Amino acid sequence: MIRIGVALAGGVLLGLGARWAGGCTSGHGINGSIQLSVASIITACCFFIGGIATALFIFRVIGA
Repeated sequence: MIRIGVALAGGVLLGLGARWAGGCTSGHGINGSIQLSVASIITACCFFIGGIATALFIFRVIGA
């Protein structure tokens, strides 16, 4: 039950962030990569690194 709550909260925060920024992380990464923008490729890599680090923190440190 805790895992479902954490996933739901993460989804809500992702939706709010995407709405607030006027786009989404995957759209930025895909469009920038297609244009061979080094900044967009680095940013997309940081999105993945941040997501992996957050998941590891939530499931290994907090234990959700």
